[in-house]
Amino acid sequence: CIRDRANRAKVIVRSSYAADLPSIVADPRTMRQVVLNLLSNSVKFTGASGQVIVSTTLAESGEAILRVRDTGPGMSEQDLARALEPFRQLSTSRIGDENGTGLGLPLTKALVEANRAAFTISSAQGEGTIVQVTFPATRVLSE
Repeated sequence: CIRDRANRAKVIVRSSYAADLPSIVADPRTMRQVVLNLLSNSVKFTGASGQVIVSTTLAESGEAILRVRDTGPGMSEQDLARALEPFRQLSTSRIGDENGTGLGLPLTKALVEANRAAFTISSAQGEGTIVQVTFPATRVLSE
């Protein structure tokens, strides 16, 4: 469980969900995997007393947005490009002793795009990382 992992790592996980967010057209199983991957990465790379914030919002343009923000070490543009390559890992920024395959972000990006959503990451060293999944208005069901 992500919350158990966060508690062990002394990382605070907070959430802020839009009350008026309508349903979206997406595969529930793959979107669950996307959220788990993003939260797992954020908790894994955020140090003790850091925070991970997951939020949803509905933009005025009708887009549904999921954001996962952390206060981890962040990445340079070069590290970010490398992290999005399959089977690549950033050994210099790892926290803890967990091993991985280097498929987390590339697989997550592919799953998001397979659901016709946009996947973007912004990060700065020393400031943390924000991952955003944006579903276009055409994938948001009006109620």
